[in-house]
Amino acid sequence: MIPAFSYRYACVRCAAPQPWGEIRYRCPVCGQNLRIQRQIDADSPSAADIVSTFQGRGQWRYGALLPVEARWASRLVVGDTPLVDCGEHGGVRLWVKDEARNPSGSLKDRATDVVLAVARRAGCRHAVTASTGNAGASLACIAASHGMPATVVVPASTPLAKLAQIRAYGAKVCEVDGSYDDAFEIAERLADDVSVCCRNTGINPFTREGKKTCAFEIAEALDWRVPDWVIVPTGDGNMLSGIAAGFLDLHALGITTAVPRLLAAQADTSDSITRDWRAGDEAMALPASPTLVNPDTVADSLSVGRPRDHFAALHALRATRGACVALSDARIMAASRDLAQRFGLWFEPSTAAGYAALEEGLATECIRPRSRVVLLGTGSGLKSPQCFDSVVPGHLRDYVDAVPRRMPDAPGYGPSEAQP
Repeated sequence: MIPAFSYRYACVRCAAPQPWGEIRYRCPVCGQNLRIQRQIDADSPSAADIVSTFQGRGQWRYGALLPVEARWASRLVVGDTPLVDCGEHGGVRLWVKDEARNPSGSLKDRATDVVLAVARRAGCRHAVTASTGNAGASLACIAASHGMPATVVVPASTPLAKLAQIRAYGAKVCEVDGSYDDAFEIAERLADDVSVCCRNTGINPFTREGKKTCAFEIAEALDWRVPDWVIVPTGDGNMLSGIAAGFLDLHALGITTAVPRLLAAQADTSDSITRDWRAGDEAMALPASPTLVNPDTVADSLSVGRPRDHFAALHALRATRGACVALSDARIMAASRDLAQRFGLWFEPSTAAGYAALEEGLATECIRPRSRVVLLGTGSGLKSPQCFDSVVPGHLRDYVDAVPRRMPDAPGYGPSEAQP
């Protein structure tokens, strides 16, 4: 075993350090989110020594690079998701990281597993989060495996399939007649008690630590030769900042020799990060607070009016020489159909936004020919089945509706039911 790294909190904006110990959520100096900072010095282990510890299954095989011991983790296997080789596509080599294989069906499980491990170590007895669906289902799932009560605050627009999943795991659901941002603030207030862990994406710095492991798996699957681009569906920005942090960690430790560029994919009515990235790029400065937008998109996982990991997401784009693309719902749903029918991969609309962003990147030559590209498949299409009618062309729906539901009485079909 290599010696454990030491850690501290640091502000994502002003870099003010905070002591390690209890769970902290915000910088007391400027109010921005915190990040987990690993201390590296002359006595730190070598890249080869670190890689030699990557054994076993799931994301905890990277325990040497996580700020909490694996003994606090759930019994579920989170991570170890396949990197699907989709071959040549549009002049680039494409892989899809299938995060729908996680226990609750989304990448959010990586974050939740680390967050609740930290919560258990800290002695928390309850967990709460705001969610448009996936984070809530993830918290309900992982908390159930720990035997920890959980409360999920959701906007009334949350898809029924995701609500059913949350309730199936036994979590308490608090529906808010408002937006995700309203739910976010209520969840924060519910976590005023130190015995309650707030999993809210962005303000809980350990969410990034879990999402880092997705970057670790991508790099390892490609023999530590990172891709040229990773496409990240982006709502509140935490997945973007987490994936960037993972690749930057590997590079800083000498495990990889490069960092991929990140392409943030947003819905065009939920494009706060895209707007601020473009404005900041022109002004040569990152805005400290997000532009507020009014989201109205079929990609519910991306439906955020005020991104809660805004500054860290913009910093991730700058650190990786990234780019942003905002797509219409029409393009997202067309991409959903193409992704499913071309590769046999049915993901929720947020992933389809990423696939549409790839097409846009190829068309504008932002992504160059012969690039190696990984698309994050963030969650299962079964989480948003209400979107299926938007994917099936109208004339085909008419045909399907006209097909008799009873098979004909013909050889090979078996006996028909008696007709009245």
